[in-house]
Amino acid sequence: MVDLSFIKKRKKKRIIAIVGLLCFGGVVVVSAIALLGQQAAPMTVRLANSGVSLALYKSEFDNEKKSFLLAAEAKPYSEISEPALRAYEGALDIDDSKPIENSDGKAYQFYQYTFYLTNTGEVAADYTFTLNVSYPHKSSFDLADVLRVRFYENDGNNKQSHNFRTFAKHSNQYDQDKGWLPEHISDSSSGYCENFVNQSEVVTSKVAAFQPGALMRYTIVMWVEGDDPQATGKAPTDAGIALGVNISAHETEETPQE
Repeated sequence: MVDLSFIKKRKKKRIIAIVGLLCFGGVVVVSAIALLGQQAAPMTVRLANSGVSLALYKSEFDNEKKSFLLAAEAKPYSEISEPALRAYEGALDIDDSKPIENSDGKAYQFYQYTFYLTNTGEVAADYTFTLNVSYPHKSSFDLADVLRVRFYENDGNNKQSHNFRTFAKHSNQYDQDKGWLPEHISDSSSGYCENFVNQSEVVTSKVAAFQPGALMRYTIVMWVEGDDPQATGKAPTDAGIALGVNISAHETEETPQE
């Protein structure tokens, strides 16, 4: 088990993003399946083809083509600050890396999920990749307010490419000219996130002319940011959160010649 003792602890507040259940004065972890049923999986990936043959793979060495992927066992999340997350950067955007757990193994510091998308057909495809936040069970506390999502989209054949973007819900600060201002990635000294598209949609990415044999590597990392200004008060006792990917693909439309 990785030593997580260097992660900053807060004495005056603590947030646990509930996928299971927090209650009874202390922290009691109950199976997420018991609370949320089959919808408790922290990540789902769905692929819909129309006239093309794209396929999902859990790793580049997987031989079984899929149109649906379901993430591993769900657990609660304990807060983490983004600087502590950087210690794991080398292991985030790779095959089969595992979510980092607390020392007792009952909660995640963050969740990571990597998968591949490839064109197994004979024609080029255009596709739209949409990442959404879902709420298997809601409470008056919106867990998405303190959520951070790191989105990696890279050529699957390039082992050295690890480009990413970081997203969060907009802050509570409004500028008359700029609109809702973005959240910091972590504390006020850090850079800024990109805003979610809306309350439930994190990001949409459109890829054109995805050629036969092409391979794309996707990684989604999500965590509860302990330095978010809204990460205060008691943790909710009846809320869950998960992410869902929807990929819709169709044959590339030919560009008319002038």
